Amino acid sequence: MDEPAVTVEFLGMARHRAGRSELCAAGRTVADLLESVVRQCPSLAGLVSGTGELSRHYLISLDGERFVDDAAEPVPPGCRLLILGADPGG
Repeated sequence: MDEPAVTVEFLGMARHRAGRSELCAAGRTVADLLESVVRQCPSLAGLVSGTGELSRHYLISLDGERFVDDAAEPVPPGCRLLILGADPGG
């Protein structure tokens, strides 16, 4: 069974490092999606630590409605995952 596609949008420093405003990633959890993002944008390596924790340098939001702090959280199909720098100014 294919994994669902999710649109990942980059804001602030994440957009600068990614070199694009968005991409399509496949996965069922935040960690799956971030692994797909790093494969497509190696300059964003470190979004998830080796221990599976989200980087403190970025903020991850589901549909711009709430921030996520658990990499294992499921992401519903059709959702937008937003990645922005945690630095002041995003």
